[in-house]
Amino acid sequence: MLERAGRSVVDRFLGMEEAAGSIPARSIFFSLYFCSDRMFLYSHKEALFRTTMRVRDLILPEDKVFFSLFSEMSATIGEAATTLNEITHQLPLGTEKAQKVHQLEHKGDDITRHIYEKLNESLITPLEPEEISRMAPVMDDVLDRIDRVTQQICTYGLTEQNDKLREFSYMILMATVEITKAFEKLPKMDKIEEIRDHANEINRLYNRGIELQSQAVLELFRTKDLLLIIKLKDIYEGLGLVMEKCNDVGHAFNDIILNHS
Repeated sequence: MLERAGRSVVDRFLGMEEAAGSIPARSIFFSLYFCSDRMFLYSHKEALFRTTMRVRDLILPEDKVFFSLFSEMSATIGEAATTLNEITHQLPLGTEKAQKVHQLEHKGDDITRHIYEKLNESLITPLEPEEISRMAPVMDDVLDRIDRVTQQICTYGLTEQNDKLREFSYMILMATVEITKAFEKLPKMDKIEEIRDHANEINRLYNRGIELQSQAVLELFRTKDLLLIIKLKDIYEGLGLVMEKCNDVGHAFNDIILNHS
C-alpha cells in the first residue's frame, strides 16, 4: 500500500498514469523505502534527477526542433532578402522574381504555424515559451514586410534603377545575415557576447536605414514627377518597415541574452 501511494504521488507529479510511470516511480520509491535517514536525502535527489533526465530524454527531439525551425525561418528570410536585392539591382527587369518572394512568405507562414504547434505540444523547451512565442511572430513579420515591399516595387512598374533602392535592399540583406548568424550561435548559449554583437549590428543597420529613408525622401521631393514621388515614397516607407521588423528581432535576441546570462 505504501508502495502504491508513493508511486501515485510520483505519477501525478510527472503527469503519467501508474503503469506508464511505473519504472521511474519504483526507482524513486526504492530509494525512499530502503535507505537510512542520512542516505535518504542523497538517494532521493539522485533518483529524482535520473527520473527527470529520463523524461527530458524522451522529449529531447522536440527540444531541438525549435532551433531547427528558427534556423529554417532565418534561411527563408535570407533567401527572400537576397531576391529583393536582386530585383532592385536589375530594374526594370527581374520583376518576375516577386512570385518567388511570395512563395517564400507562404513557406514562412507554415514554419511559424509549426513553431506554435510544437510549443503547444512540448513539456520542456530550450528557451522560455514566452521567448519562443515572441520571436516567432517578429520573424514572420520580417518576411511579410519583405514580400509586401517586393510586390510594391514590381506592381508600380518602375522603369529606371534607383541608387537608394539598391542601397536600402542591400542593407536589409545585411540585417538578415546578422539574424542568421545570431541563430547559429543561439543553441549552445556559449557565445552570448557574439549574439549581442549581431543584435547591435542589426540596430546599427536600422538606424542607418532611418537616415537613408530621410535622405531618399528629401531627394525625391526635388523631382517634378508627382506620380513617381507617390510610388517611391510608398516603397521607401515599406523598406523602412522591413528594417524596423529586423530591429524587433534584434530586441528579441537581447531579451533572450538578458534572461540567460
